[in-house]
Amino acid sequence: MLINELPDDCLLAIFDQFNNLYHLIACFKVCVKWSHLIVKRAEKVKYFVDYRTHLPDYSPDCVYYRDRDLIDVAGLSSLFPNLIIAKFSDRFQSQVKFEDIAAFVRKHEPLKEMITSYRLAMEECCDKLEMLATDCSKPGILQNCIHSKQLSIRDDTLVNFKSDAQYLPNLERLLILINGSYLNGSVLEKLKVVIMHSNVCNLGTIFYGFQFMDLCPNLQSARITMDSRTVLVDETLKNESLQDLVIHFDFYDRDWNVIKRVLMKYPNLKHLALRNLRRIIDDNIEKLVHFLPNLVIFDVRGCRGVTQRAANFVQNYFERNGRSTKFYFKGNHHECKSDWPQLYTKRQEICRGFDFMERFFLEYRLGSDV
Repeated sequence: MLINELPDDCLLAIFDQFNNLYHLIACFKVCVKWSHLIVKRAEKVKYFVDYRTHLPDYSPDCVYYRDRDLIDVAGLSSLFPNLIIAKFSDRFQSQVKFEDIAAFVRKHEPLKEMITSYRLAMEECCDKLEMLATDCSKPGILQNCIHSKQLSIRDDTLVNFKSDAQYLPNLERLLILINGSYLNGSVLEKLKVVIMHSNVCNLGTIFYGFQFMDLCPNLQSARITMDSRTVLVDETLKNESLQDLVIHFDFYDRDWNVIKRVLMKYPNLKHLALRNLRRIIDDNIEKLVHFLPNLVIFDVRGCRGVTQRAANFVQNYFERNGRSTKFYFKGNHHECKSDWPQLYTKRQEICRGFDFMERFFLEYRLGSDV
């Protein structure tokens, strides 16, 4: 039997395995029958991304392109009518007119997120997007992002962000570089998730991340990476909404008193992870659980001073209080794989849905130094 004699459903199942844009276009040109099937195949595509050799096979709802491919951006809407996320690489943007990209973003109704770089003038076309990821920003660029619910700016500072925060009333998730004060900044009422990194190029400066979090009254989850020598903490201000907290100390270690002042700000934590904190010891763990009675997962992998003694204490303490708490440390770090098998599957270029615990809490397995 020739391949073209296969039933349509069989051919369509084969085409579902094709994720390379170049291959799909080539199949489209074979014959009328194939062109109709490729159109059906393309209707399943929701994510348009650049190729990454280190990533696994893509799912049928994702199509990738290579930078060498010539792409008619104006035709993306007709080719992939249900596209919701588009990622434009630097080289892609250098080969395509900005006006064409901006026109596509504005006119393609289903599009919800654009992933791009500093080379694209975002202020021209981000007014309709719910999600935006970019490498760089500048003051005033976010004034058009009033509909944004998710924002990722990897090369921006709180100083710049503060001037535009008032234009983000619907923001729910934020990834940002923390460098500079957020004093007297706008309150972000709807912000639920924040991922913060202090600037590794300015080691020794003050970390203002907790000052920023003080103006996020409904914040539920936070992942913080700190390189700064000094941490600004106002322990008189409490946030009772925060349930998930990860703190990774990337360069400077912290003594127990600073950690205690930080954690006492968040009395209702359920999931706490402390990374690369070498000064913390068993005695500190035993004191900590007394003022964080709601812990369900307590993860100190990478804190080399914590031993089985602390693990026994945590288990006994919560059992006496009628609670079950999972405690991960260097002595049982292997249990994380059996407890969370979904974390050990192949990486995805695009994550379907949003799960803070899976994406930002327990992923420390990738760089564990236990």
